[in-house]
Amino acid sequence: MVAIPATQARQRWAQTLDEAHRAPVTITEHGRESVMVIDFEVAKRALQALEDAEDAATAAEVHAAVVRGDEEIVSLEEVADELGIVLG
Repeated sequence: MVAIPATQARQRWAQTLDEAHRAPVTITEHGRESVMVIDFEVAKRALQALEDAEDAATAAEVHAAVVRGDEEIVSLEEVADELGIVLG
């Protein structure tokens, strides 16, 4: 991973983007990490993986609550009936 100062990133924006397609580029301000420029497809996959992990953690928490008896299982049919929705 490459780290460059913000002023250099601005002055060499095309090169910064080229580098970001190969590996993440950290841009620093006053010597501290500020932002990261990363290839779009890599960022998209990383965000999807994060969302999937959060969903899995939530599902595990709900499952544990059901097993403990803290949560009640309600079927889709029951919810639809309560809301007046006809399932086809």
